[in-house]
Amino acid sequence: MQITMTIPDSIHVSQADAQIMLAVKLFETKRLPLGKAAAVAGLSYRVFHELLVKYGVPVVTMTEDDVRMEADNALKF
Repeated sequence: MQITMTIPDSIHVSQADAQIMLAVKLFETKRLPLGKAAAVAGLSYRVFHELLVKYGVPVVTMTEDDVRMEADNALKF
């Protein structure tokens, strides 16, 4: 798919930066998994992961129940 957008010059954002911002938001809203979002951004998995950390976007999201279950399982060993 190709998307064409007109962004005012006053915004001062490059095409690459806009593409990365879109990929970050698609990942953050759970519309794309990390690998596919990295591909949309034109970055490697590792570099995109580092960028998410830099932007404060949670890479792993666990519910309270998930955390409790993991803790219970860890105590069994």
